[in-house]
Amino acid sequence: MAKERKFDFAPLPRVADIQEEVDNNKTNEVTDGAPTKVTFDCDYILMENMKDYGYWEGLTQKDIILESLKLYFQDKEIRPRPDKIRNRTKVGRKPKSASE
Repeated sequence: MAKERKFDFAPLPRVADIQEEVDNNKTNEVTDGAPTKVTFDCDYILMENMKDYGYWEGLTQKDIILESLKLYFQDKEIRPRPDKIRNRTKVGRKPKSASE
């Protein structure tokens, strides 16, 4: 015999609340196009610490890294790279076409 399950659903936030939250987040973030995947080498101990912390705090590795980068750059002066460097041809795989 199946157990009877009762579910409680939280009410959806109002559109005004969502828009206000988005506006507040825009002031802290630089959004310049689509997200970019990044691959890098990391010390094993740091990675294990991040996984352990994420497990107990309910955070993903992505959340931890993004928050860490925001905190790191918070008090830094960031100068843009020269156009010659910024606009040079990318090395690596060609991006997948949208038709595939």
